[in-house]
Amino acid sequence: MRGLHHVTYRHDVLVVMSPNHPLAGSNELHFADTLESDYVGLHTASSINALTHSSARQTGKPLSMRIHVPGFDAVCRMVQAGMGIGVIPHAVFEALGKPLGLVGIALSDAWAKRELRIVVRDPAALSPVTRLLFDYLGGVEP
Repeated sequence: MRGLHHVTYRHDVLVVMSPNHPLAGSNELHFADTLESDYVGLHTASSINALTHSSARQTGKPLSMRIHVPGFDAVCRMVQAGMGIGVIPHAVFEALGKPLGLVGIALSDAWAKRELRIVVRDPAALSPVTRLLFDYLGGVEP
């Protein structure tokens, strides 16, 4: 990222979730093993949507997207209602899916282990409030 400054915001792992799915007892799954199932997906502009569709194309299997929803809470609710399985970040699963009785299983695919970064052109040019947020989210001590 030439000319850009970045800090790692966090790492996450994507999980597949559904309490009643035949694979729900697994410790870890390959995404390709889930493609026989219907999916509840995030909106079409989301990075998770792009990742799941790209991975399905690479396996040569179709991704059966039953419905697209606007956010993680809606994914969890649709999965809870039996509409299919969904892919969400593990931290989101812990906050939203687990309290609903859903089961989260980590995807073992390399693309499912993500490093999220915050990128700016010049940290010195940020407003004081934005710089504090940039430093805080990146774990930089003030």
